[in-house]
Amino acid sequence: MTFSVIARCPRSGRFGIGSASYTMAIGAHCDGAVRPNVGVTVTQSAPLLRNNRLALNLLAQGFTPQQALRVLAENDAHYDYRQIAIVDREGAAVAHTGTHVRQACGQRVGGGFVAVGSMLANDKVLDALVAGFESQSRADLEDRLLNALEAGRDAGGLKGSKGPLPERSVALLVWGKHDYSDIDLRVDLQDGAIAALRRMYVDYKPTAEYYEERARHPRNAIPAMEFADMLKNKQKAMS
Repeated sequence: MTFSVIARCPRSGRFGIGSASYTMAIGAHCDGAVRPNVGVTVTQSAPLLRNNRLALNLLAQGFTPQQALRVLAENDAHYDYRQIAIVDREGAAVAHTGTHVRQACGQRVGGGFVAVGSMLANDKVLDALVAGFESQSRADLEDRLLNALEAGRDAGGLKGSKGPLPERSVALLVWGKHDYSDIDLRVDLQDGAIAALRRMYVDYKPTAEYYEERARHPRNAIPAMEFADMLKNKQKAMS
């Protein structure tokens, strides 16, 4: 009951994950799933957290995504219950959807990205994830991932045996060249979590560079409240 897109930006080399689920705290299943200059991966539908670090360790040693996926299969007695996606630093991508993953389910593998989903309302959700991701190819990776999640939701999203399921948790993670994330935003236990994340993102995005600069040069930084007021005045002038 989750749909996700993982990707590498060909312009910046950044890696990211956008994931939405009926399950609580989907962001927790993204732990250890991104590593700068190495790759990005995700395991869902009965997620196995050790897969994240194992896959990235293998990529770091020079394994291809296909070879890494083969090792995951060999070390997992319940491989057929999982969906796995891997993208490496060259943009090579691979995915697996096990025979026991709950329908409707599937995957789409493209240049530098993978879309996967289970318990989807229909197969069009996967196509919508791809279309949303590719709709603004020059945009920042986080914008493209969020566009993909919104498109998947609007195409029908998730569905259980009793009908449509709301997205109750969502995570948006992007890593660049540093050993910490550029973006790590999450919404948990809230119906309409993707819409809530969009509202959060709109407020957060303009402040990200400010907080990064303040951390590097605190002596010269203006106070946070002063920056917030400046931003608010600028937004009013532009509206």
